[in-house]
Amino acid sequence: MRATPPGNSLEREQRAEVAARGGDLSEGLDALLARVREELDYNDAKGESPYRLGMHDGLRFAEDALVALLRRHGRDTSERPLPTDA
Repeated sequence: MRATPPGNSLEREQRAEVAARGGDLSEGLDALLARVREELDYNDAKGESPYRLGMHDGLRFAEDALVALLRRHGRDTSERPLPTDA
């Protein structure tokens, strides 16, 4: 599990972006999917609370949507197994 936050999109070194831009839409979506998964891993490391579980629901929805979009654009993107609290 990730022990430190994946980053603050407002920090100068990230140029106010959540994820790096790609050369095309699917590369950008790949980068966003990677960032969502980093956030999920970080939240897993924080333990359990109603807020964390609610945040996880939103991130999982975003992860599923990104995987579906990437697959429609011909990317071989795999789904990750959901933990038992899903």
